[in-house]
Formats: sequence, structure tokens, C-alpha cells
Amino acid sequence: MDLANPWTRVSHAPPGDTLGAVIGRTRHLLLDFDGPICSIFAGLPAPVVADRLREVIPGDVQIPDSIADTPDPMEVFSWSATISGALAARIEAELAEQEVTAAITAEPTPYLDEVVIASRESGRSLAVVSNNSGRAVRTYLARHGLTDSILVVMARTSHDPSLLKPNPYLIERAAEVLIAQPGSCTLVGDSTTDIEGARLAGVRSIGYANKPGKSDRLTAAGADAVITSLAELALRLRACAAFRN
Repeated sequence: MDLANPWTRVSHAPPGDTLGAVIGRTRHLLLDFDGPICSIFAGLPAPVVADRLREVIPGDVQIPDSIADTPDPMEVFSWSATISGALAARIEAELAEQEVTAAITAEPTPYLDEVVIASRESGRSLAVVSNNSGRAVRTYLARHGLTDSILVVMARTSHDPSLLKPNPYLIERAAEVLIAQPGSCTLVGDSTTDIEGARLAGVRSIGYANKPGKSDRLTAAGADAVITSLAELALRLRACAAFRN
């Protein structure tokens, strides 16, 4: 253990406290947007957005049943890229517009404010790494007074879905902008793609199991720790702040 580096000091985490150990080794928290920060489609449901994306598809393009029926806008977008770059660009542009609209009525995730405060008090930086549109993320952060608390926003800016998680591209770019080693970063995400992307990027991960059944899936995907509420994360960060002081 390098006692000269406080970010490697994890003796304040009780034995068996996996989450505490992960936080003890973390200098930069990378938060997924939809889930850990807010429920982006709380006011504008995802199935409605998926329908609006399908309306953009030209009539001469055959839509497979799986895409015609999916309530997931991201699945529609990903499929569009298999047809052509031009269609993917049109779908992504519409998806971004819908996400910006959705960000206005998105519901904040409980205890996020506590995580933000505890991160600052414990000397940790915050970033957003999201498959959602960068414009939508920034719209939400501005409306909720979080712009100054989030150092980096690394989100979707391209119509190439292959760059999105589980591809580690966005996670790696966030670490680069933060001038951070992967080992000092931890991604908090609520999907297996978040956990897979973190593993590929060489960063730790905390699974946010905000729905029944997610805990097992996130654990199986390789999450270093799993929480069911951001309150758990805030408490560990507060403990680190107390230890730091």
C-alpha cells in the first residue's frame, strides 16, 4: 500500500465492505446518465420516442418485427445503422431532439444531490459517461444546477452506435479528459453494458440495481460492487470525507 497516495488507502473500509473498498480506491466517479442521475424518459416515455423514430424511417425500408415492436429507442437507432449511415444520421438527430425534450421532464434520481456533495467533500471529481445525447445531458444538468459539479460530459455526439457502451470509447475519453489513470476511475451504471464497458476500459464499476432482478445481472456482468440506492454510495463517500479530514 502506498501511504503517500491517499487514494490507495482503504483501511477505513470495514472488512467485507466491498463498496467501501471500491470507493476508497476511486478518485473520479463516472456516472451513467439515465439511471444514476435521472430517469430521462419519466415524462416522455421511451415507447413514444421509439414510435417517433420509426416515423422517420422511409416507407421503402423494410422494418423487421423486432424493431417494429421494440419500446427501446436505442434499439431502433442501432438497427438504423445496419441499413445506412444516412438513415442512422436521421434517426440519431431525431433521437437527440426527443431526448432534449425528455430531459425537461426527467425525474432526478433520489440521493444524487447527496452523492454530489459527498464527492466534493471527499475530494473526488464527477463526470457523466452516457449513451444519451450530449445535448440532452447538458440540458438536464443546466436545469438542475449541476453544471458546475460535473467536470466532464462524455456522451453521444455521433450517429455511429458502435462507439457507445459497451464499447469503452466514451469511458476512455472521459478518463483522458480528466487526465486520470483508469485505476483511479469507477463507473456507476444501471445496465450490463455499463459494466461491460467499464471492464473493457480497465476501470472499476458499481452496479446501480434500481429495478428488481438487476442486482443479479449486474453482479454476473462483473460489477465490483452493487447498490440499490444512491444513498449507499453517498454514505461511503461521506465516510471517506470524514477519513480525509
